[in-house]
Amino acid sequence: MSNLAYLNVIAGISWEPEIRGALVVLVGGLVLFGSVWLILSTNIGNRVGSMIALAGFFGWMAIMGAIWWIYGIGLKGDTPVWVPTEVVHNFDEATSSSQVRGLGGVEVVSAAALVDQFCPGLVDATVDVQRARFVSDDPNLTLDYSSDREYCNEGVGEKLAVDAETISDSLTGANNSLIAAAEDSGIYDSRILAPDELEAFIANKIADETTKLAQLTLSNMASAAPGIIPDGEEAGLLNLNGWTLLSSGEAGEAIASADVAITAALDDFASSADFFVLDTFQHGGKPERFSDGVWDRVYNEIRNTVVFWHPKNTTVVTVTPTVHKDPIAGQAPPFSEINPEGRPVSLVMVRDLGDLRLPSAIITIASLLAFLGLCLMLHLRDIELERRIEAWDPAAAT
Repeated sequence: MSNLAYLNVIAGISWEPEIRGALVVLVGGLVLFGSVWLILSTNIGNRVGSMIALAGFFGWMAIMGAIWWIYGIGLKGDTPVWVPTEVVHNFDEATSSSQVRGLGGVEVVSAAALVDQFCPGLVDATVDVQRARFVSDDPNLTLDYSSDREYCNEGVGEKLAVDAETISDSLTGANNSLIAAAEDSGIYDSRILAPDELEAFIANKIADETTKLAQLTLSNMASAAPGIIPDGEEAGLLNLNGWTLLSSGEAGEAIASADVAITAALDDFASSADFFVLDTFQHGGKPERFSDGVWDRVYNEIRNTVVFWHPKNTTVVTVTPTVHKDPIAGQAPPFSEINPEGRPVSLVMVRDLGDLRLPSAIITIASLLAFLGLCLMLHLRDIELERRIEAWDPAAAT
């Protein structure tokens, strides 16, 4: 074989991850395990040396497998995923399960109605303080609003507040700055808007912000104010019919899976830009703890450990078509606006927990059994050796 051929082989081995990984394991086994086995075999015999070397190897494998098992690392199985089972247009006709059919009895109100109910005047107060900060150029002004509910704060108010005056003044000021810069430089700026164009642009901007905030979902509101959903149920404004409303943060993985499944199953949606994600509901799974207290945490851990088989966990993600908008050059991509004539579609998904820790569990149990078996064989050999030594008659050797 020529030198060039040797170089190609070496280059292939150094680049190919599978070959390099296999060689590393092979060399490591020969050098580490093989050297120990060689020393033991030459000192105490081939059979006993091999048994001791194998016992040490499987003991180490059991420890390593246990660490993999605990932390979910090393040799992994399939990770948990949401598996789509059905696309539903009418929950009364759903075929997935009676639980999903019961989702048709869920009654909800808009996020704005919840905020107006439990935080009256919060949106107006937020608009006022935002306007005051802009006029006085003082970002340290605080919201003049008090409530017994912790979630009645400016963060929640901003979800629904539209400061039309500040939007108008900001856009007008930006346009005037462009005009002044063009006059100073003597160079025409195509970004400058005429008075009628500026007025239309401001009106469209305010309308877009109003529409965007009007599309605030309950799942988004649950992320900003987790306590508002239980309060809405207690007040009778929400009837979840045994289901749990997931916040947008909790439903992130399910929404990502739904985006892929919906675009693949429905021809009306070519991409995720063609639909708007509404609320996400969940039913089943292991029960959650009642509170954050110590005893509830301990009881919840014990209960979930005893329940060996995981209860069925179902999630329903509801989407609705959006209005098609062509992107405008030089501007940010248009926001997703709900099509009022569109028909909502729901995707039912069931949680498949996979077998992430199964390979490491098999390695741990099998290695532990092999280790104990080899230790037992060595122990029985020692017992037999002691018996023969005690039964040996020195006179018979003379």
